Amino acid sequence: MSPKDNLYLPKYIQNVPWYFKTGGKEPTDELSHHRKDPAQAPIDHSVPQAGTGIQDEFDTVNGHEIRKDGDYSTKRDRWHGTTLGDWDEILAQWSTIKKSIQKPEDANDSDDTDYELELQELGLEKKDLHIHLKEDPLEKSIRDRRDIPAYILAINANEGGKIRLGKDSTAALINLDSEFVKESKDVKELRQMQKFAWDQNRQYEERKQKELYQKQLDSLHDPYAEVDDTVPVDLGLSVEASPTLMMLKNRQNEAEKKKAMEKKKNSLLDRYG
Repeated sequence: MSPKDNLYLPKYIQNVPWYFKTGGKEPTDELSHHRKDPAQAPIDHSVPQAGTGIQDEFDTVNGHEIRKDGDYSTKRDRWHGTTLGDWDEILAQWSTIKKSIQKPEDANDSDDTDYELELQELGLEKKDLHIHLKEDPLEKSIRDRRDIPAYILAINANEGGKIRLGKDSTAALINLDSEFVKESKDVKELRQMQKFAWDQNRQYEERKQKELYQKQLDSLHDPYAEVDDTVPVDLGLSVEASPTLMMLKNRQNEAEKKKAMEKKKNSLLDRYG
């Protein structure tokens, strides 16, 4: 056993990492791989360092110096002390990485002569055959295991044939794609009845407001007379309170409209033939 081996020291302490094998005061210390130039001397960031400052560029016009106003990127680089050489270095690194990732095409890899002749006869090239394909042919199409194809959903024993057992009652009522309830034929009549009720209620409130205003004018002669300023609610003009009564009133109103239109039509026919 060598004298350097100590059984009382753990192995992770005996095996010093590579970045701790040299002294911290030497140029190749443990932080040398973080610096742009590994041979550069260590920088003590606790000591204030004097930077290069903002180097403005000036143009001389008629003996006067005028500072150049660049775009945002130029001002930003000047503020942070970045030069064009730094960007060129980064671009060179990116180009090196791209070249290492992209594999060179094999010159010997080609289709047989008959296949190339057929492409020439059709007026096609090899790149034209990959227009509608994926960029990466090795990429696998991932599909959720709970995703059911549409043709499987179309297979239903309740649709078609003579078997009607267990047929869903909402099959013709709810749209299976959007689960939206379809409108029935009574929706138009219900909307028309609701609009008729609103119009009747609005006319009723306007009439009551006029009567209340007239009572307030009459009460000016007698200042001690009490005037009820509340407008009573007519439940007969509400679809929620009296749906059947409002339905009958709406149908009666529609019948009167239709009768008036027929009368007007007959009078026009009698007058103009």
